Parts: sequence; structure tokens; C-alpha cells
Amino acid sequence: MIFWIGGADPQKIAAAKAGGPALPSLHSPFWAPQADKVIASGSEALTLTAMRLMARK
Repeated sequence: MIFWIGGADPQKIAAAKAGGPALPSLHSPFWAPQADKVIASGSEALTLTAMRLMARK
């Protein structure tokens, strides 16, 4: 299973959508997500997914 998690500053996303500099890709040395928010959201999503997939019947 691949679970893609990413995140960027909303202002940088808006600037990229408006024709500004493109956001760096996941494997770029310039990729710098908002770590606190990305780790918290990703951990919660992965935990809830695992709990749902491994639910007792």
C-alpha cells in the first residue's frame, strides 16, 4: 500500500496556482512541508485506516 502524505504552506500553494514558482516534489531537497501539521494529519489518517482495515468482526 502506498499512502501519499504531503503538505505545504497554503500561501505557497496559492502562489503556485497563480503562476508563481512551482512547489518542490516529494524527493526534492527543497521539499519542506509544514511538519507539525503533516505528521499529525498523516498519523491520524494512517491510524484510522489501519483500525478500519483490521476491525474485529
